[in-house]
Amino acid sequence: MEIDEHVLEKEQKPFTTKNLSNHEEQLENNYVEELFNKRFLIAHCECYLLPESKALFNDCLWEIDKLQILKHELNEIKSNLNNYDLHEWQTHTYQRSSAKDVMIRLKRDIKPEFLTQAWCKFYEIVSSFPLVPMNHINYNNKRFKSVHLCEAPGAFVTSLNHWLQTNVPSIEWDWIATTLNPYYEGNSLSTMIDDDRFIKHTLNHWCFGEDNTGNLMDLKNLDMLVKLSEPHSDVFLVTADGSIDCVDVPEDQENVVAHLHFCETVTALHLLNTGGSFLLKMFTIFECHSVCLIYLLSCCFGDVNIVKPATSKEGNSEIYVVCTDFKGQIFVSPYLEKLREHYECGSKRAMFSKDDLPNTFIERIIECSEFFKSQQCLIIMNNITTFKSDHAKLLMNIKQIQHIVANKFIKDYNVKKLISGKIVEKTILKANNSINVCNRSLQGSYNKRRERQHLTPWEQLNSIFNDFKKIQIHISPSEIVDFKVSKLPENLKIILGKIFHKVYSSKFCDRNVLKIQNSVDDILSNMEYKIQFPSIKTLNKFKNETRKTNYEILSFHYTDIYDSHEVITKICDALQNLTNEDTLILIGYSLLTHLNVGLLYLISCAFNSVELKLCKSMGLKISLNHYNYDLKILKQLLEIKTVSSNAQERGYAILEIIDASFLYESDLFFTIMDINHWIIRLFIHHLLYKLRKKIQH
Repeated sequence: MEIDEHVLEKEQKPFTTKNLSNHEEQLENNYVEELFNKRFLIAHCECYLLPESKALFNDCLWEIDKLQILKHELNEIKSNLNNYDLHEWQTHTYQRSSAKDVMIRLKRDIKPEFLTQAWCKFYEIVSSFPLVPMNHINYNNKRFKSVHLCEAPGAFVTSLNHWLQTNVPSIEWDWIATTLNPYYEGNSLSTMIDDDRFIKHTLNHWCFGEDNTGNLMDLKNLDMLVKLSEPHSDVFLVTADGSIDCVDVPEDQENVVAHLHFCETVTALHLLNTGGSFLLKMFTIFECHSVCLIYLLSCCFGDVNIVKPATSKEGNSEIYVVCTDFKGQIFVSPYLEKLREHYECGSKRAMFSKDDLPNTFIERIIECSEFFKSQQCLIIMNNITTFKSDHAKLLMNIKQIQHIVANKFIKDYNVKKLISGKIVEKTILKANNSINVCNRSLQGSYNKRRERQHLTPWEQLNSIFNDFKKIQIHISPSEIVDFKVSKLPENLKIILGKIFHKVYSSKFCDRNVLKIQNSVDDILSNMEYKIQFPSIKTLNKFKNETRKTNYEILSFHYTDIYDSHEVITKICDALQNLTNEDTLILIGYSLLTHLNVGLLYLISCAFNSVELKLCKSMGLKISLNHYNYDLKILKQLLEIKTVSSNAQERGYAILEIIDASFLYESDLFFTIMDINHWIIRLFIHHLLYKLRKKIQH
């Protein structure tokens, strides 16, 4: 749970510790020291050996009994949280977090460029380990490139920049980042961080792969990142901060994220130069896949440490694997082809035979897992004990520790103000934070959410509609919007990407509203119930009522699968057939995608006026009135159609035709969002009405 700006500002109050007894002070100091030393050494110049590459992935998955016992014990403790409301629990654990004041103090005194909890965690690690290998960088004429995997929203990059600028400003640094593309509407909101405040200002540093999805777990996207990073002679750091939402399967988090961690590791082994470092976020190390992955890293790097930063949430399983002194491409190249074979689909077999792992290594993994598991269980039980407690003495002790931790963080890591060298000015980042910031809203306890899954489809739909009623829509159902575009960019900006047939994310819709629509779609699919909105009957009635020679009507269905090429073809062909003063009416035309919004912007310039009218029976009616023949726009539409047709043959589609920043900065941006919210609400209402009639009959 990232901390809201207003919460930080509200809590920026000076704190002075009360007089403590020597014993109390010693206890607090010991506690704080332990907080900053949650570290476990796995490998230090060990002579661990990799088997021959042909021996990889030959054995069945195996288990280590002691690790499975630890997993069971941890899950038993975590199951105590199943009845807690998630929002209430997160609020409680945030208030009790020992490192709570770190961000508050940094915001007040240091003013970092893009402050998040991830910023703090990275700064702590880079200040504690030789993550930036200065000896190798100095030999490389002080040139240094870092590659950041699963990096959204970008805090590792800004944290590294802050550390470099205030510690080694003479280094010539460049960076590349990759993440699931927040502008690709085929990416699911549950797997993607869609906060693009930093990304939108640094797009030239971001690689979303050959297919523009940003999916690192696709070989062609790995290869494009490798190509973009060439020459690799100055890549001395790769970070990987990826995860997958496991909130509804907390007991199996490690297995859910295992394949992603494998892909991140293989990517790092492709990119790093000799002596380089790799920082990998993981969780628990109980399963075969994770143990093998740590062994692979222990063979490929001189030093491997596992650390839980003081600024990491104390009660979760998050840990970071800090790998330094990479042995080089010559060492790993015999294994890369074998690793690539399992890159996309993963392996149902163990990377290494259990017999290939030395007993000393396995013992270290068991000790490491016991260490972090014990720490996590202790924190969870303490938080349960203190839930809803307002004991004055207890609260004062927490505040004292939070104050000490913030002081220690700033002092020990020598955190200084960044006078110059910011990547993006903070004022620019703040100016856009109300548009595309990720707002995750999970309500209720784990058990309540599980119960909801067992409701009948009808009960689920009613519950969803009741949730929707709480969402505020700033537009009247009877409102008519004048759609005016003063000036388009001089040239088209056609961007291609992997074909998708369902809109899973949209910058033109609140993420929670779109999640509601997609939940409804999933319920209908499970019911094997197909509904058309607007209905064929409604469309035919409207067409019969609008029989005029100078009217052209294009009808779509919000409920159809998304087909970008069909949309482009219908729009292009319609304009080719129009004559001056004709009116083009679009019914059921979606405004959720960059392509559809861009097309509307483009063709609107060929008409005297454009009106958007909300209709209860049809959703949205777009009237483009009084066509003016425009050769430039017709040529652009033909170009778009040709590019789309060629792209289809390769499994690709047009994602954008007009620069996204132009669409976001338009006065119509928030109006389009409200229209989309209104239509989705109307669609759900229409669906419930149809289902109610069906049930009654």
